[in-house]
Amino acid sequence: MAGESSIRYNKKLAFRTARPVADAALLIRFGRDLYKESVGREDAFYRDYGRYGASFPLWIANCLSRDPSFAALLTEDGREIGLIVIGMDERDETLGRVHQLYVTPSHRGQGFGGLLDDYARDILSALGARRARLNVAVGNARAIRFYKALGWEEMTRRGGLLWLETRL
Repeated sequence: MAGESSIRYNKKLAFRTARPVADAALLIRFGRDLYKESVGREDAFYRDYGRYGASFPLWIANCLSRDPSFAALLTEDGREIGLIVIGMDERDETLGRVHQLYVTPSHRGQGFGGLLDDYARDILSALGARRARLNVAVGNARAIRFYKALGWEEMTRRGGLLWLETRL
């Protein structure tokens, strides 16, 4: 059609299952950066996952033991640019959880977070979840705007966290 522009993306995007041992350094780097972006400092990451963050890949391995789709890396031309870690709520089989959603700084604001969100929704929905829940630091305005733009709705605030939920 006249007047339409066509933008072509010439890079290959793919999801692959995270490998907690082989990807340990990458996972720790992503986790540390996610905490730094979320709460403004890395020390909370080390508090939660140990002095060197070594428990983070172990936690991801635990998620993967429940379902191999629960931790995936988004790759662009074979380079990892994002991470999604999800799961089902242990008390409510209709509730999915988004534990971590991370996009590398150089890829933020380009739609890759939306791809990770779509991945999470698709997997959780296929497993029977009718809604999904996540939390974000109250001070992380960028993430809050991102999630609300994708249809996540605020539920409650507690302990410095904002809890959001969406229907699947």
